[in-house]
Amino acid sequence: MKIQRTVLWIVPLLAVLVLAGCAGPFSETMGTDLKSVPIVSRQLATNTSTSLAEIFSPSTTSEPQGVNETTEDAITLAVGKVNPAVVFIDTTYQTVQQDDRFNFPGYYAIPQQQQPQEGQGSGVIVDGGNGYLLTNNHVVKNAVAIKVTLPDGRTFTGSVVGADSLADIAVVKIDGANLPEAKLADNANLKVGSWAIAIGNPYGFENSVTVGVVSALNRTISDPDSGNPLMDLIQTDAAINPGNSGGALVNINGEVIGINTAIIESAQGIGFAVNIDAASRSFQDIVAHGKVTRAWMGITFAGVTEEIAKQLNLTQASGALVGSVSVGGPAAKAGLLADDVIQAADGTPIIKAEELSQLILSKQAGDALTLTVWRNGQTLSLTVTLGEMPSQIQ
Repeated sequence: MKIQRTVLWIVPLLAVLVLAGCAGPFSETMGTDLKSVPIVSRQLATNTSTSLAEIFSPSTTSEPQGVNETTEDAITLAVGKVNPAVVFIDTTYQTVQQDDRFNFPGYYAIPQQQQPQEGQGSGVIVDGGNGYLLTNNHVVKNAVAIKVTLPDGRTFTGSVVGADSLADIAVVKIDGANLPEAKLADNANLKVGSWAIAIGNPYGFENSVTVGVVSALNRTISDPDSGNPLMDLIQTDAAINPGNSGGALVNINGEVIGINTAIIESAQGIGFAVNIDAASRSFQDIVAHGKVTRAWMGITFAGVTEEIAKQLNLTQASGALVGSVSVGGPAAKAGLLADDVIQAADGTPIIKAEELSQLILSKQAGDALTLTVWRNGQTLSLTVTLGEMPSQIQ
């Protein structure tokens, strides 16, 4: 399977899709065993100023069950609430190429030349009063110019406020009055089988709507650029295509449950969206601080296979196997060593390695985490005071 972004890239005079592939088994701090992870590819309106607390307030409305006339009407109403806030994003960026006249990589290369290119994607206005919209990091990464077009025809110049590459989220700001905004859901009770409506701009077809269900939760895939894991994703069978990146995945109540980000190129009906809860955390950090601050333990780790469990005399193949420990990092200060197996954190068993990643993501720098560790046939208890993730890792 090949990784393909759902952003639509256009080279002058010739439209092409950029496909990317990739990924290694370990990732700094956020590490997980990605060998079993499928390789994938990329993808309520109000006119008043809204506070951050109001934007992210939970919804308590229930959704109709089954497919019937009422449900069809509900889908139409849901689209009507969100659609005005789903925008078309055009980007201009520079790529660098080397002209190797003799076709020998690294030899006889003449000076690098910059080639202007264009890209297209989607975004969702989440704060109409202040002009903030959410999109994917890969939609606006390295952009030198951003044009945002609303469904009502208005166009604005956008600027990137900040980005979270580990969640594939970026915040873009536009200056305008009477901007629509989408309401964000509280996904605490999001269930598999719930309605999922994808709204975006696939292949440049503005504000296209597709309907499916939430196929699965808590999915982890490999980022096609960095190879880092993208975690806690929503899987859906609502059709997502190149250009849908950064668009809205919506529930039956017209609330955004995710930001569309990726598809499996060779499959049908397997798409992924960044959980809006994670996107909301990134949004609030970026707006408040210009960047995302994350807790950091300072290790790489992977899942425990049956073979590893046998070698370490473990009774079951579970836990997080420590691959490396950053010198001077929080884990090193707590006494954690390479080849340790983290079996529990704060009393909660760690069955899969990504469970440890998700737990760290839920913490803040300065929080203490008590680990149950297996080392050379002994069970140890170590307390790690989490630090702030260095910017070069993010």
